[in-house]
Amino acid sequence: MNLHQRGSDLINQLKDHVLEVLRSHPDAEPGGNGVLQEEVARGAGLHSMGSAELDHTCEEMLKFLQREGLVERLDGNGQDESKKGWRLCKT
Repeated sequence: MNLHQRGSDLINQLKDHVLEVLRSHPDAEPGGNGVLQEEVARGAGLHSMGSAELDHTCEEMLKFLQREGLVERLDGNGQDESKKGWRLCKT
């Protein structure tokens, strides 16, 4: 396996990991209230060191999943960007 393929595999593993965190949280169900990004990052172990880079990684995985139609970002009614929630899409 070349380095490019390994990188793609790692990204897919991270997306699956973040999805697993959302699936295990009752507020992340379709139609639920949503889960804050920082809570998703903590649940995934991507916030434990307080690193902005790891939190950014979680955000990017959520955006990938959003583009794939698996999760949706809640409006938050004008709240701070970091305080908007995420939930699973209805399938």
